[in-house]
Amino acid sequence: MIRILPNYLRRQFFQIFFFCLLSVIILFLVVDIVENLDRFIDRAVPWKITLLYYLYYMPYIIVLTLPIATLLATVFSVGNFARHNEMVAMKSLGYSFYRVIGTLLGIGFFLSVFSFLLAEGVVAHTNRRKEEIRRTYLDRIPGAISYIKRNLEIQVPPNKIVTIGYYDKKRRVARQVKVETFQGHKLISRLDAPSMRWNGKVWIIDMGYQRIFEGEKEKAFPLKQPHRYRFQFTPKELLLAQIKPDEMTFGELLHFIKDVRKSGGEVHQWMTDLHLRIAFPLSNFIIVLFSVPLAYNRRKKSLAIGFGISLLVCFFYFGLVKMGQTMGENGSIPPLLSAWLGNILMGTAGVFDLINTRK
Repeated sequence: MIRILPNYLRRQFFQIFFFCLLSVIILFLVVDIVENLDRFIDRAVPWKITLLYYLYYMPYIIVLTLPIATLLATVFSVGNFARHNEMVAMKSLGYSFYRVIGTLLGIGFFLSVFSFLLAEGVVAHTNRRKEEIRRTYLDRIPGAISYIKRNLEIQVPPNKIVTIGYYDKKRRVARQVKVETFQGHKLISRLDAPSMRWNGKVWIIDMGYQRIFEGEKEKAFPLKQPHRYRFQFTPKELLLAQIKPDEMTFGELLHFIKDVRKSGGEVHQWMTDLHLRIAFPLSNFIIVLFSVPLAYNRRKKSLAIGFGISLLVCFFYFGLVKMGQTMGENGSIPPLLSAWLGNILMGTAGVFDLINTRK
């Protein structure tokens, strides 16, 4: 009996969970396809590339929709248990309400770990492939702009290659800049600069270090005056080509933040995204904690009301996550607090509701 009841709970939960997950994923895909289909058609993107785009998109959609499926599965499974008096039967067999909670929280923790591992092991890489398709076929970013490791590399005709660590869109400043000039296949000069700013028409490097290579000799000297460059790329193209946080693994993002700090850039946005890497997957656990008392307390209500409450909770939770993320990226509150704001408020409400639930 000790094993039968937990297995029964898990089986009932996952039957509803997989149905809800599949339904939410299909809904997500349909909305996205309807929204972007005209772009694929206008750009004459081959159907195989379009299919590949959505296959690469799928792992990210799963991570994003897992909390919604977890919420729906919790509300409907617990609601059904309570409505059919199965909770009473479990209590009579010595399986208390807290043991039910413990079993479901174990499922929530498992889903949180799965979500984190999927995001780190798969999503970061598939998002990168998806973005490559988007940049190439939809945004039509010039082929001269490519992404090497954590840097943008731009081929500037006739004989220059510009490497940029990252672009700060707020200040319109490119950081960690390297401008290499070639003669044939031979490097003849290199300019290293901490930053390069856009004045609306041209790129300007105010300070840096110039190296001139002549045979086996090298001359090195600092810049004495600002240099203007009419490169054939704009800030808009850099923003489109620049890698996004969800295309990096946790370790890559952490290393990137260290590089940004060294170059004197702001890291609020990146630190917020880094903390969200842990906070968002854990939402599956928090949602179970919040949803079980909610569903149990409304055990006499209809499934339609339970579904409506689930949608309301989804909107509220994702609204808190987005609000915290925005405040963290703007520097209004510390990145750690901003990333965990939704989980803290939902978790606190769940504990309070659990304490006041009639057992």
